[in-house]
Amino acid sequence: MANLTYVTRKNNWVEAPPSQLSRYSTHWSTDKFRLSEVNHDDSIWKSFLAANPVIRLQRPDYFLIFRYTDSCKILYQENISLDLGGPEVNLQNIQKMMAPVDLQHIMQMDQIMIQLIHERKLLPWDYIYKVCANVVCPNPELKRLMRSSILIHRDLKEKSIMGLMYFHDVSRMVSTIRPNNFEISCEPELAFLADEIDKRLKKPGEETVKLTRREREILLCIRQGLNSKEIGKKMFISTATVNTHRQNMLRKWEVPNTAALLEKCIERDLL
Repeated sequence: MANLTYVTRKNNWVEAPPSQLSRYSTHWSTDKFRLSEVNHDDSIWKSFLAANPVIRLQRPDYFLIFRYTDSCKILYQENISLDLGGPEVNLQNIQKMMAPVDLQHIMQMDQIMIQLIHERKLLPWDYIYKVCANVVCPNPELKRLMRSSILIHRDLKEKSIMGLMYFHDVSRMVSTIRPNNFEISCEPELAFLADEIDKRLKKPGEETVKLTRREREILLCIRQGLNSKEIGKKMFISTATVNTHRQNMLRKWEVPNTAALLEKCIERDLL
């Protein structure tokens, strides 16, 4: 992933009353969120964007401004040129179409970054962190999106208030996305952030997880494209036994599906 050039700005922004913020009020969770109209007047955000052109300078295809407090509520969102092949462009639909393993990684990254923002008392524009993900669309079938996130406002009590999240369609520039990818651009004195994120992404004990001989045999068959019934016939065990092994491996490795499990084992040279 190429480095992203950005301008560092330390502005004193005044937050508008909640009733004037935006018609978008979204409660953001790890699996879904609700979108409801609150205020039809988005002029407060048009003025905000005009006064802070650095956001537009990022040239996003789609972006949103969200509040770190109050369950990460989305305050404003705007689609400029992102095409999902039919469905309305919003964070909910992007997450629905995202490859499960990529979505899980992004959610994990967000949790870690929010912890670091509070622990390290990071300032607005101190960093930009970027993550890529595969998104399956009706037409075209597959897109690759790069999602970037930045802290853009803290209050007078040094509490993190607002963040910016924006998406670029990089399908024409990126042919494949490596697992558990991320890239962070930050002020020189914060170069340690990338190492700290990487350390926190690696859960204690993850490297000690091993494959049994039987599990390895089943995974090799899955990699060859065999289904559970075909694996059972080849290994002279029941389909139910194969499925039990598959479920045990998913739980042991804490991954959402077999594709993610294969990816992790290949990444660690276990197959």
